[in-house]
Amino acid sequence: MAADDPLGRTEDWFLARGVPHFIADYRASTDIWTRALPALTLLFLVELAVLAPNRAFPIWLDVAAVAALFALALGGWALVNRARGRRALARPDDLGPLEVAAFVVVPAAVPLVFGGQVRQALVTLAVNVAILGFVYVSTSYGVVPMTRWALGRLVAQFQSVVSLLARALPLLALLVTFLFLTAEVWQAAGTLHGPAYWLALGLFVAVGVSFVLVRLPRDVGELNRFGDPGELVALVRGTPIEAVAPAAGATEPPALGRREWGNVGLVALFGQGVQIVAVSALIGGFFVVLGLLVVDEETTLSWAGEVNRLAALDLGGRELVVTEQLLRVAGFLTAFSGLNYTVYLLTDATYRREFREEVVAELRQAFAVRAVYRAAVDRAAADRRAATMPPT
Repeated sequence: MAADDPLGRTEDWFLARGVPHFIADYRASTDIWTRALPALTLLFLVELAVLAPNRAFPIWLDVAAVAALFALALGGWALVNRARGRRALARPDDLGPLEVAAFVVVPAAVPLVFGGQVRQALVTLAVNVAILGFVYVSTSYGVVPMTRWALGRLVAQFQSVVSLLARALPLLALLVTFLFLTAEVWQAAGTLHGPAYWLALGLFVAVGVSFVLVRLPRDVGELNRFGDPGELVALVRGTPIEAVAPAAGATEPPALGRREWGNVGLVALFGQGVQIVAVSALIGGFFVVLGLLVVDEETTLSWAGEVNRLAALDLGGRELVVTEQLLRVAGFLTAFSGLNYTVYLLTDATYRREFREEVVAELRQAFAVRAVYRAAVDRAAADRRAATMPPT
């Protein structure tokens, strides 16, 4: 990206912070599929190489079939590029329905051509559709850079996370530690297996996410309001759009679109969720250590009715046993504690200020950059229209 292109560098800035939908005219054909093209191309070629060989063919014929498919794919790429006015082997800058359909249909057609395998073709078709859906969502909403940003914030805030844990444990210790040492919890959670156990944990997560989402519209509405242009200029200081902020004339930022709302919601969930998961993991570690020290194998058998040993450690003549039941109970109470902690964070003013201060500050800066960026884009478009209008 050119150093003298603040708008382009701002768009990269949006991508790096997981809010690509803040980019003006953000489209699937030019911004989403093109970013995923290398991975999709590699997967396309792997599927051709795996699906073409047939057990009834000799090896040399399988190799010839794979080579022919690769040649056809390369030729099709060149033909589409030439039809769109590009160099034959150039990387496309616009992927439309034809290219996306080829990724889904061509590998699925290979089992039909090489052996008439209808079931394999249908499975390949369904898998490719699922892959495209996953790639679209993860690429469109910048899941990878968003995760990288959230993990970076977690590392930078490690001391704060430990401090939050120290404040959370006293609030949860009386209730959750009491539950941890009751036979009923071990009978219920320690004997849950398979989907039922994970659905129970998922229920806690779903309720916690719902609490966050209920408050999100009001919180975002407050972040997207600014007092005056001077506040915007101050907030965008140090960002790529800073150079054009005074000339952009940004005042009231435009309303968020539906996809922008979804993008901001994911960033808010990631920003808070990564920290909640980190604190919950530390609480879970506390339960595992506590269980190792105070709940022996005989007690586990008495409470849960069964014991599945996973590992054992001798400590001063006492055998510390890691059991499947201990991990299940610790995981169950960790999810329960995470839900309680989320509720504390969202309802207690002190917790909200301490926990969300940095995340909210970065989101507010992103909104300020968006306001100046959109004003600069509109101003540039107006200048282009004025330059192309015939003189009166």
